[in-house]
Formats: sequence, C-alpha cells, structure tokens
Amino acid sequence: MTKRLEDFELESTCRALQGAATGCPEEAQDAIEVAAYALHFLYATGQLKEFREYLHEVKEPASRSFHLERDFPDMEQASAWLHGQPSPTLETRVAVAGKTYAVWRDEAGILRLVPTPSLQDLEE
Repeated sequence: MTKRLEDFELESTCRALQGAATGCPEEAQDAIEVAAYALHFLYATGQLKEFREYLHEVKEPASRSFHLERDFPDMEQASAWLHGQPSPTLETRVAVAGKTYAVWRDEAGILRLVPTPSLQDLEE
C-alpha cells in the first residue's frame, strides 16, 4: 500500500484484498469481494480518477474550515431539502444526524449528499 490513501495502486490493492480474504470469516470475505468489485467497477467505468479525488477530499477535511448550511435530524429530511432546492451550490455542507455531508452532482447530473467527515467525525 502507499502512504497516501488516494495514491493506491489498483493491482497491488486488489492483491492485498485477495490476501486479506484468505482465512477470514465468510462475512468478511464477502465484504472484501464487494470492495474488490467496486474498485474494478470504478476502473472499468473510468471513474478511478474521481474516486482518488474523493479519497483525497475525504481524508483532508480537518485542514479546512467550512460552514454547515443546514442541520437535519435524518437523511429523509436532508434529501427532501436537497431535491427541493432550485440549484444548491456544489460542495455545500450539511449535517445529517450529527454527520457531515457535502452536496455533489453525479455523472448523470443528479444531486447527492456524499459523506464528508469533519475533524470530530474522524476523531470518533
């Protein structure tokens, strides 16, 4: 593996996943297999670069300050707010049940709330 999570090398990471699965309980083997397929999917669909950028962002939030736009008790209310906005600013941050999320637009143009841990989230 590498020192920075987002700098992982796909083939060695997949080999490490395969090695980690050996001797694990079946539930863990299934989870590792899903993770390996997810990485392959990102590679096959040309989204690996975006995933690396996401990893960089999700690992660095503690170094940046940001303002929470809204605070929601649950994801249902947060989603209703998100889809009721005429054009929420991308990367707007909201809290949902005490966890931080950012507004992102996926490749299909659909707005999503993506987990974006705060320093407090990372310390927990």
